[in-house]
Amino acid sequence: MRITSNIKANIRQTLRDLPDGRQVYDIILDQIPSQEDEITISCEWDFPICNIAGRWHPNCRYDRTLKADWAHGEISMSSVSAPLNVFFSTDGRNIKTIAVSEAEKKVNMNVGVHEENGTMKCRVKVFAGAVETPAYKVRILLDDRDVRYEQAIGDAVDWWETDCGFRPAFVPDEARDPMYSFWYSYHQEFTEEDVEAECRRAAELGFRTVIVDDGWQTDDTNRGYGYCGDWEVTEKKIKNMKDHVDRIHKLGMKYLLWFSVPYVGMYSKVWNLFHNKLIAVDEEQKTGILDIRYPEVRSYLKTIYVNAVKDWGLDGLKLDFIDEFYERADTPKVNEDMDCICLQVALDRLLGETMAELKQIKPDILIEFRQRYIGPFIRRYGNMLRVCDCPESGLANRVGSIDLRLMNRYTAVHSDPIVWNERETPETAALQIIDTLFSTMQFSVKMEYLTAEHRNMVENYMDLMRRYRRLLQTGPIKAEEPQNLYPQVSVRDNDTEITAVYSAGRVVTIGKQQKETIIINGTKATEIYIKAENETPAKVIQKDCYGEIVEEKDVILAGITELPCTAAGRLEIIKQM
Repeated sequence: MRITSNIKANIRQTLRDLPDGRQVYDIILDQIPSQEDEITISCEWDFPICNIAGRWHPNCRYDRTLKADWAHGEISMSSVSAPLNVFFSTDGRNIKTIAVSEAEKKVNMNVGVHEENGTMKCRVKVFAGAVETPAYKVRILLDDRDVRYEQAIGDAVDWWETDCGFRPAFVPDEARDPMYSFWYSYHQEFTEEDVEAECRRAAELGFRTVIVDDGWQTDDTNRGYGYCGDWEVTEKKIKNMKDHVDRIHKLGMKYLLWFSVPYVGMYSKVWNLFHNKLIAVDEEQKTGILDIRYPEVRSYLKTIYVNAVKDWGLDGLKLDFIDEFYERADTPKVNEDMDCICLQVALDRLLGETMAELKQIKPDILIEFRQRYIGPFIRRYGNMLRVCDCPESGLANRVGSIDLRLMNRYTAVHSDPIVWNERETPETAALQIIDTLFSTMQFSVKMEYLTAEHRNMVENYMDLMRRYRRLLQTGPIKAEEPQNLYPQVSVRDNDTEITAVYSAGRVVTIGKQQKETIIINGTKATEIYIKAENETPAKVIQKDCYGEIVEEKDVILAGITELPCTAAGRLEIIKQM
């Protein structure tokens, strides 16, 4: 590995082997001149491209392809993604995993094909900026073990948590309960009467938490952010927030409230106070992005959130748009009124100080973050990570939630809120829910749109998610064919295995040990193929999307067996052991 820096300093590197077969490069830059404030470290190496089908990284979404070495690479920092790249084979084996210990400051991971000789050229550039000590240390983890790619990702995350000190936040049980969101169903147009009536209906369906999104703080319904920043309740919508939250609590529901963290709108009362303390201005959205390097900006934001939780009795916060905290070309330089040189350090202080006070008020407070701010650094503060906006896209919800599950063995992963047209059939609507099966479901369909059939379908899948919550949300996940966007996903423990198929015609191999196998049909196909390695007597119960039994019979599973299954239904297979 070739290591260079843009400053004159001493560079030391050592390579050590971990007990499990992985390797770590320890890189130390010392004797750093005190005046240096734009320090970078560049690392370069290559390896032969053999048996690689694709590449996974935390923000890859639908693109699992290899790139050329002249591409720009992926940027990560505390507010965006994470420094991790995984190369995998067609059958889901790990070929090479690369992770960097610097999860706070900006890192560019540029790994691309060198066309002349078929090697993967790896370039990692760490933007350390200004450092507070005479030495700076960064580590690079290399993993070429022959293990499943899911394990390679999970072990890299464990390395961040144990070796690098990025311990995730405590996750209350309530973070894993299905939640009703007001975003897609109401956007900014609602009153307290609307919220309370909808919550009564949602509670009857089994929801125990509500998220009230943008709109509570403004009468403007144009979806812009020109009025963000004051965070005062508009009385035309909610007359008394504390009383309103209390009424929701009496329904047995918890209450989360949305805040846009970086935005201060041009029409807000505090615009004149902060208009000269911005890292950027978004003219289209009529808003500025606050510069949290100023201590008074962080203090203002912290006070807003602490008072909201304390005064209104909130159970949690949805803290949005944190990934806007990054430096642009025209971001102002550091000045003497700032107490942080680096935006990412300032973000750490803001979240750290805010969470410390919030936990004094409510130790089990719920905090939602959203893709792209989902890395090991940010997970120290949020206990719910949500898929980025993808209304009515089951595929996007599936891919986003599985990507998050691969990186989060403990933090609760939430789907983007599910929404559908009121004329959608229950079977097709159910496919969206099946796409979110391995996450905590957020739901945003107006209850008045739900027919009796829709309600029965939703209740069926909520009951299934509730009964198998621990396994579905925390069990080790096996997501087949990442290059094909996970056409089959499964979890299992010693007694039960649950598999969802999202592509027709797949053959599901059932485990030898588990007595109970549940196979969920995430397609419109009317049959599922089962493979048993030995002759296996079993009872097969076919259920439709409402949970009603269509057929129940005893069979001998041997080799590959075709079994009927309704669209968006499931098979429950009980082995006669």
